[in-house]
Amino acid sequence: MDNASSSMERRYISSEVRFYTIEDLTRMLGWSENTVQKMFNDPKFPSTDYGKNKVVEAHALIDYFSRKNCKNRNVYWKKGKANARKK
Repeated sequence: MDNASSSMERRYISSEVRFYTIEDLTRMLGWSENTVQKMFNDPKFPSTDYGKNKVVEAHALIDYFSRKNCKNRNVYWKKGKANARKK
């Protein structure tokens, strides 16, 4: 196994699996419950239903926030600036 693949495997291996609810993220992020609820309802957000509660796994949450997410699908990021795609 080469170093690149072994470091990638170590990144996702964890002895503890932690899930966060909407209430947890509201408290941690300082955002309104309505804003966090909208984020959980976004199809691109990695949430799942656990009984009657929606939850997100900690590593999936970190991965989600480590990428740029745009509301407008016709916008892409380049060198820190948003540029509209021409049709």
